[in-house]
Amino acid sequence: MKRLIFMFMVLFFVTACNQEEANEEIEERITPVKVESVKKEDFVVERKLVARATAADTSPVLPETPGELATLNVAKGDRIEEGETVAVVRPGGNADNQVELQQIALRQAQTQLENAQVSKEQAAQGVENAKEQVDLAKQASQSEASQTAQAAEAAKQQYEQAKQLADETKKLADEGTIPDALYQQAKNRADQAYAQYQQLNGQQPQSSSAVAQAEAQVDQAEQQLEQARVAVEQAELQVEQANVQLNQAQEQAENEAIPAPTSGEVSTLNASEGDMVSNQQPLATIVSLDPMTITASVTADQLSLFEKGAELTVDLPSLEEQVSSTISYVSSVPDDTGLYPVEATVSNGDEKIKPGMMATFLLPENVVENTLIVPTDSLVEQNDETFVYQVVDEKAVQVLVSVLESQSDFTAVSGNLPEDATVITTGQLTLSDGDQVTIMEEDS
Repeated sequence: MKRLIFMFMVLFFVTACNQEEANEEIEERITPVKVESVKKEDFVVERKLVARATAADTSPVLPETPGELATLNVAKGDRIEEGETVAVVRPGGNADNQVELQQIALRQAQTQLENAQVSKEQAAQGVENAKEQVDLAKQASQSEASQTAQAAEAAKQQYEQAKQLADETKKLADEGTIPDALYQQAKNRADQAYAQYQQLNGQQPQSSSAVAQAEAQVDQAEQQLEQARVAVEQAELQVEQANVQLNQAQEQAENEAIPAPTSGEVSTLNASEGDMVSNQQPLATIVSLDPMTITASVTADQLSLFEKGAELTVDLPSLEEQVSSTISYVSSVPDDTGLYPVEATVSNGDEKIKPGMMATFLLPENVVENTLIVPTDSLVEQNDETFVYQVVDEKAVQVLVSVLESQSDFTAVSGNLPEDATVITTGQLTLSDGDQVTIMEEDS
């Protein structure tokens, strides 16, 4: 009896379960899905080229003169601004001796200048004295000429008187009144008076030669004055040159503050305080981090994608951000690897971009014009066919499409889809054509 009751209960339970399953199949299944809209526009594919960030400028830090590194103000890795003092160098060698030698040379040049100025003053005084001598000689010559003229005039009067007496004596001698000897005596006195007159009349003043000599001395004194002026100018130049050489020696003897040639980071440091440094070997190197340079090597086919001055987007994976760059260099000849170097400049004011970071050039390329664009996640491939599910009246309608170009996020397709169609992007893998769906909210 108990066994019969147990079998009856099992039979009842199985019958009830079958009825519940049948009821569930009768109820229509509704699938929750997520959707996006179809777009119709140009489909642009981004071509990616691997690149690397490098420092735009590396500047060596060099002292002007060799010496001992007295003070070092930076350490490797420090940030420094252009013009800030990197280090102070104390000149080595015999810098102090050179200063002393140049001081002596300056004093000698100054002494020579003083002597030249004295000689110039003396020469100028000599010119004045010579001119005074000319004036005195001219005065003497004028006085002598006046005296000579007076003597000549007196001799002329004596001659005229003697000639008149000789003429009168001749008449008396011719008449026999007086002896002829008296006439001869009168004639001789007249001839002597005439000769004396002629001598005085043609005589040149002896002082005229003194005037000529004085004028010659003036010319000579003026030449000496000009030579003295030239000597003063040469001495002044020697003093100026000695001053310049002294200033140079003093500058070389002073401690030299070495400024940073550019702003950036101290990448290398080759000396410590107390070391001897040279003006041939950099004691430090500063790497400029703003701007940064993005470099890549491209093939000949890719070279046409780059144009100097063009702006391109650069992706920096380590910083998880994209930045704008300007192409600054496109090589027209390949390097040793057979590739063409390309460089772009990126602003790096916050210096987050570091040399050596990997980067990617994002090169937009227009592939398909005026085409249907669907999310790549909406595509379903089955039995060598590709289709999407369009939501129409809360049902999933299967629409066949042909893939034209594809990227990870979006795909260009052709097919019987309207521009504003809504296609399923999540939940489509469990659907069949005509299944009822419900669109989930974005935050769900």
